[in-house]
Amino acid sequence: MCDTASRAGLLLETAGPRDEVVKLLPPLTVTGEQLEQGLGILDEAVAAAAGARTLVA
Repeated sequence: MCDTASRAGLLLETAGPRDEVVKLLPPLTVTGEQLEQGLGILDEAVAAAAGARTLVA
């Protein structure tokens, strides 16, 4: 999932024994628009990892 999100421009990290925790790393100066875009990428990456759909970047 991290690779998929990274290719679409979103930096995130997973943690935990089975990578079950996702850490988002937005800058402190993130705008509302950037946050919406990042959450959209995260949604697509999670769905792609779950096999629900493919990421459109």
